Amino acid sequence: MLIGKGFNKKCEQILKRAAEITDYQPGHNISVEELNEDLGFGRREIKYYFEYMNDQKLIELTTIGGPFLYGHISITLKGIAKIKALQKKENNS
Repeated sequence: MLIGKGFNKKCEQILKRAAEITDYQPGHNISVEELNEDLGFGRREIKYYFEYMNDQKLIELTTIGGPFLYGHISITLKGIAKIKALQKKENNS
């Protein structure tokens, strides 16, 4: 799958929101409904982002079920490091 800039930006939005919800602590279950409340992604769309980020070890898919196929995710240490690096890069620009 060819991943474009728009796809990556949306993954970054998800990671940022997940990090904020958990106060940048890995391993906590995050409700997908709560996570997507402000983001507004569709069911199929967010599923693709989650599966890509899970393959990249940025998040873990912790429960299934609910309106978004996955009920909960958790952000990993790698995901926290990724979002912190992106934020540092933005701050230095």
